[in-house]
Amino acid sequence: MLRWLACATVVGSVWQLPSTTAAQRVTAAPSVRTHVEREAGSTDAHTVLTLHVDASGFALGSYQGTMTFDPAVLVVDSVSAGRDGFRFVNPNAVSKGSVRFAGFTATGFVGTDAVRLVAHRRSSLEKAALVVTLEVAGDVEGHAIAKRALMGSSGIEDARPAGSGRRSPESR
Repeated sequence: MLRWLACATVVGSVWQLPSTTAAQRVTAAPSVRTHVEREAGSTDAHTVLTLHVDASGFALGSYQGTMTFDPAVLVVDSVSAGRDGFRFVNPNAVSKGSVRFAGFTATGFVGTDAVRLVAHRRSSLEKAALVVTLEVAGDVEGHAIAKRALMGSSGIEDARPAGSGRRSPESR
C-alpha cells in the first residue's frame, strides 16, 4: 500500500493518482522473432550467416531454440555464440544439419546476434532449407513468453546496409 501511496499526490484535499495517456497504457504484446542474415561479401567458399533473436515489448532475459538446414548444401566450418550475456551453441549435430542455441542474462541482451555460422556451400542458399525454431523465451524477471509469441523463421536475408536501424553491439 505504501508503494501505491508514494505515487499519489494531494491536490487540494483530494488524492490523485498520476495521470497516464492512452499511448502510455497501450503497449505492444511481448514477442520474440528470429531471422538469419547473410553477411555482405559472402561467397560460395565462405558464407557467413548470423542468427538474430529480437525481442519486442520487453527486455529479453533468456531463449532456447534450434536452427536446421540441409547439410548437403551448407557445410559448416565453424559456429559460435553471440558475445553479450551468456550465449551458447551446441554444434554436436552440425554434420546432420542442426545447431541448438540458447542464451540468458540478468539484465537483458545488448545485441541481437545469437549465432554466427561460417560455412561453404555446395548449392544456392535457397536450397539450404534453413529453419529456426524457438522453444522458449523469457524476460529478465524470469517470466515465460507465451508460446504463440515465439516466431521462428525460415530462409536467409541479405544483411541490411549500415544505418538501416539495426546496430551491432560494437556500435552501441
